[in-house]
Amino acid sequence: MKDNQNESEQIKAKVVDINNHVIDLISIDRKLLSKVIHQATFLFVIEKQSQRVFCHKRSQQKQYQPGAFSTCFTGIVLESEDYRQCAKRKLIQETGLDLELSYLNSFYYESKTNKIWGQIFYTLYDGQIINFIQDPKEVEEIELMSYREIVIREQNGEVFTPESIQALHFLNKRVLRQ
Repeated sequence: MKDNQNESEQIKAKVVDINNHVIDLISIDRKLLSKVIHQATFLFVIEKQSQRVFCHKRSQQKQYQPGAFSTCFTGIVLESEDYRQCAKRKLIQETGLDLELSYLNSFYYESKTNKIWGQIFYTLYDGQIINFIQDPKEVEEIELMSYREIVIREQNGEVFTPESIQALHFLNKRVLRQ
């Protein structure tokens, strides 16, 4: 356990100001990150034909929102990378896919437990879920959902990470249009 803790202390995330300018670096620790504005990516994998989104249930081992659904794959931008590099890293790490990414937009998200400058990326995929590599430390399951289905499931009490829902609304306005 101590080795993992030392490893996470060595990995640094970017701390940014309200204008998204890097002002510091911080160890990746949920308690520390909740107190500062940091950068994160939101990567949507969209099934090409149906325009459904590959959602995933977060592992129970995650520090933030364990067991909640996320509409996209998210990642904290590390000190050595930019937003696009982070999105690409998370795509490969969480799905095993290496696909071209399209940039959508940047947005600011703030709640009691999170302050994020995020960038949204998306990619179209015409394969099957069974081709995904699922790291059980990251993802419990992957499920295809339409925009409408996600909205209904959230309204019916299913827990989704709130920042992924906000990012989904941006995606729907400009890409899905459902």
